Amino acid sequence: MSVQTIKELVSRELLAWNEGRIEVINEIFAPTYVNHFTGETPAALKQKVAAVRVAFPDVQVAIDDQMVEGDRVVSRWTARGTQEGEFMGAPATHKRMEQTGISIMRVQEGKIVEGWSRADDLGLLQQLGALPPWPPPVKTFQGMADEAHRTVPTLKAVDLQRRPDKEPALLVIDVRDAAEVAQTGMIPGAINLSYGALTYLADHAAPEDWRDPRLADHARPIVTTCGLGPLGALGSKLLHDMGFSNVHILEGGVQAWIDAGLPVKK
Repeated sequence: MSVQTIKELVSRELLAWNEGRIEVINEIFAPTYVNHFTGETPAALKQKVAAVRVAFPDVQVAIDDQMVEGDRVVSRWTARGTQEGEFMGAPATHKRMEQTGISIMRVQEGKIVEGWSRADDLGLLQQLGALPPWPPPVKTFQGMADEAHRTVPTLKAVDLQRRPDKEPALLVIDVRDAAEVAQTGMIPGAINLSYGALTYLADHAAPEDWRDPRLADHARPIVTTCGLGPLGALGSKLLHDMGFSNVHILEGGVQAWIDAGLPVKK
C-alpha cells in the first residue's frame, strides 16, 4: 500500500467520530484488532464512539499531523465538542472541551490490525469540572477572603449587638494583632486571638496546653472580626475547616460596628 492509501485508510475512522458512521469501524479494523494501551477491540471501540457522540453530539475530530513509517501510521489529533449528555456518569455540563491525543496504527493487508493510543483524559475531565485544574491557581488574600464569604455566613453589626442576650455562650473573636486592636479598640465582650495563634489554639489535635479552653466546643456560636472584615473572614473559614459548625463573619469588621454608632472598648 502507498503512503497516501495508508493515510486515507486510517483517516476513515473520522467518519465514525464526526458523522456517527459506526459501520466504518468494521470496514477498516481487522476483527482481531486490539489497542494495546486501552485494550479496546472493534466492538469496544464502536461502543466508545456511540457513547462519546451521545455525550458530545457536535464532536469533531481533526488530524493535526500524520506520518507513515513502513506499516505504521502516527496521527496527532484534536477532538472538540460540547457536553450535552451524560459522560462517565456525570450529567451534562454544556461546557466546551478540546482534547488532544496521539494514535499509532499498524496496517496489514488493507486493515488496521493493532494500535497504541494516548489521549489527554486528565485535561478533558478538568475542562468539564470533574477534576480541579493542575497546578491549582495561585491564591491571593482577597481571593481567600472571597472564598471564605462563599463558605461561611455573614452577620451585620446590628444583628451581632442583639445576639449576646439570646446566646450567652456567643464568642466574638477579633483576629487582628494586638497592636492593630489598640489603634481602633475592640467590640465590647470580644476577645483578641490573632489569626496566627488561632491556627493552634483551636486545633483539637494539638497538645492540650496549646489549646484555648474557650474553643473546646465545636458547636459553640462564634463570630470573627477584624478591622475591615477580610482577615476576620479568613478566621471564620479557618474555624469552619477545623470543624466548628456555628461560625459567622462580622460583615465589614469593627469599622462597620463603629459606623453603626456602636461603642468600642479601647
